[in-house]
Amino acid sequence: MPQTIYTSQGNLDWTAKGSQRKAQNVLNLLNTWRYDVAYNRIMGLNPAMIDKPYPTIVALFTADVYRLVQDYQPDVTVTSVTVKGINEQGKIDAEVVIEV
Repeated sequence: MPQTIYTSQGNLDWTAKGSQRKAQNVLNLLNTWRYDVAYNRIMGLNPAMIDKPYPTIVALFTADVYRLVQDYQPDVTVTSVTVKGINEQGKIDAEVVIEV
C-alpha cells in the first residue's frame, strides 16, 4: 500500500505501529543530516548539497533518499521523490511515496 511522506511533517507519533512506524522511520531519516548521529556518522542526508544550485540539490537529495531507505529501512521501497522547493528555513520540502 503506497504511503506519502512529506518532509515538512511535524511531530513523531510515539505509538505508531506497523507500516506507520516504518513511514515514520523514513521521515526521520529524511530529516537527519550526515554526521549528526554520534555512532553512525554516515546516516543522513549529505550536507554537501547545501549552497549548490537548485537542480543539483534536487538530484543529490533524490539519490540520498533512495540510498538512505535502501540502507536503513530495506523493507520499504521508494516509489517516487518530488522536491517541491526549499522553505524559508532552508529545509528541503519534498514528497516521498513509499511502499511498505
